[in-house]
Amino acid sequence: MRIFKTFGQGFKTTNRRLRVGLYLWLANFLFSLLILTPFYYIINKDFSRSLMADQLARGVDLLWLGDFIFKYRDLSSVFLGWLVVSGIFFLLLSIFLNGGIIGRIASQEEGINLSSFLADCAKYFFRFFRVFLLSLVVYIVVFGLLFKLISLPFNLWEKNVSTEWPLLFTSNLKFLFLVLLFSIVRMFFDYVKVRLVVEDSRKSLRAVLLNLSFIGKRFFKAWSLYLLVGLITFVFGVVYLAVYQPLPKAGFMLLVAFIWQQAYLFSRMWAKVLFFSTECHFFNSYR
Repeated sequence: MRIFKTFGQGFKTTNRRLRVGLYLWLANFLFSLLILTPFYYIINKDFSRSLMADQLARGVDLLWLGDFIFKYRDLSSVFLGWLVVSGIFFLLLSIFLNGGIIGRIASQEEGINLSSFLADCAKYFFRFFRVFLLSLVVYIVVFGLLFKLISLPFNLWEKNVSTEWPLLFTSNLKFLFLVLLFSIVRMFFDYVKVRLVVEDSRKSLRAVLLNLSFIGKRFFKAWSLYLLVGLITFVFGVVYLAVYQPLPKAGFMLLVAFIWQQAYLFSRMWAKVLFFSTECHFFNSYR
């Protein structure tokens, strides 16, 4: 029951901090414009006056994609470099924004404005960047070693099966284990970030070590709370696809589809704030 109480507290905090979700949505929207603008000008140059533009609005055609790649094959290294640099920048942006999210959640009595949000982003960026580097080591160990050990019995069993159904079952089961392991590692380092903000500490490694004890004593409670919020995020995705897929992608309905996409993006940002809100309340109730 305490899990649901903590969830309710996090839900209320998330709605009180709704402006944080708007800042996240705006940052992601502007970032998307920055990344897609070069591709937009290339596509607009080639197809703006052809019937292919209407077809592209309904979805990417594989034949067109092949022609596009062949036509601009000399620029493939430029496109690849642009995507790699964009990916690194997006990763740094996410680390930067996490500081603003947790900082504004922890400052319950203070109001929220863009300057205070950005101040928290800058204040905690280098602390969270060190946490990110530590998390890379854990991800490598967990998915490079632990997941292989978990998969080993399934791989041995798959060699002796004679039909596709057991292979389908074991592949889905391994994927489920992969998702669950990822959720555990991500949850753990979320609480490390929460600890650094709540205690206003700069000692990232110390926070990791303390978190081993904190999570270890109440692992299933913390994980159940995390999975509960994750389930909400999953439901948002299912509802989005159920509405978006049948929408016509032409004329006025194209605008409706775009608005629905942005609504879904905002729901993802809201859910991200909900993750940290519930974790902050959980941490404060047990520390």
